[in-house]
Amino acid sequence: METVAVAPQLNTSHVDYTYRMPVEFFGKFDNETGKRLTSRIGTAGLIKWLADTFTFSVFKDGKTGICTRTNEQFTRDLNVSESTVYRARNKFVGKYVKNEKKGKYQFDIENNPLSGGYYALEAWMTRPILHNGKTIEFTNVTQLVAAYFNSECNRKPQELSTRELAYKLDISELSAQRAINVLTADYKNNPFVYRTEKGVNGHKRSVYVINRALFRKLNKAEEKRLKAQIKAREKSKAEHDAETNKAVESELNERRQYRIERAESVYARALADEEFRVSDEALKRLAPKLAFAELKHLPGLTKLQQEECELTGRRKAALKRLEIDEAEFSEEFHCKCIKCHDKLFLANGKPCGCFSRGAPT
Repeated sequence: METVAVAPQLNTSHVDYTYRMPVEFFGKFDNETGKRLTSRIGTAGLIKWLADTFTFSVFKDGKTGICTRTNEQFTRDLNVSESTVYRARNKFVGKYVKNEKKGKYQFDIENNPLSGGYYALEAWMTRPILHNGKTIEFTNVTQLVAAYFNSECNRKPQELSTRELAYKLDISELSAQRAINVLTADYKNNPFVYRTEKGVNGHKRSVYVINRALFRKLNKAEEKRLKAQIKAREKSKAEHDAETNKAVESELNERRQYRIERAESVYARALADEEFRVSDEALKRLAPKLAFAELKHLPGLTKLQQEECELTGRRKAALKRLEIDEAEFSEEFHCKCIKCHDKLFLANGKPCGCFSRGAPT
């Protein structure tokens, strides 16, 4: 039977879609004495939020970046409730996570040094899985246990008891046993985790090893799905960009035509006045003569300048009587938006809110 994730995963923050959960998140456990030194830093859901932020702000080579996420994205990708996201943010921001700008997070590794060990929580573990005709949804605690097995029992089998597992992850023995039951359930001899030697009871040691073939299959399916999503997203973006450019071009043309028509309308109204029309036409005829006289320093230059001054005065008087500003003859005067001057984008490159069909992106 086929095993697939039955819900879409839209996490786009990391290349391999594996959340790294530092072992320090689960506190410290002394293997020699069997005693717990420190407790885990939060509930399973809160740890997932912090692991997400850590994964996408601290890279495997030690370099740091910014985890850009909205609350909706945290909720969607981690499959947790909105209240869990808010609780995690309130609990960890300032102590473990820097949050200088809204929606931008960075794990504070300087004040929270880590050993480098972590448990690998695969993205497919966070959502429902269709496994041999049965839909399985791991609880948050089961996801933590699955991540532990994925990391510790991947290369070689691990021998441990339910109590030891519960201590390592700082969860109750009952929760650990329930998670083990789900992961080792014999779904037609294809469990997520093999229990090769079963203890008599929960306190006895058992030997565990992950079902590598199943894990590889789910990881490959995840990779294939994500590549398809990236391709679809790129196609969607290209189509969106084309539509946006078309809308922007159309809006720019409409606004330019509006400004031209407005300027021409004002000028036509002015031309209807005989005094303005005569003086305006005379100034136009005079302009080339005046320019030539200035260039050649002709003796009649002063007379032409006096004539220009007189015509300009008559023209201004006509405009004043008509209550028309000279600037109204210019296209720029009739811009609909004084912020962007009908360019649809501000000086800082951001889209202007005046775009009537939705701000271009």
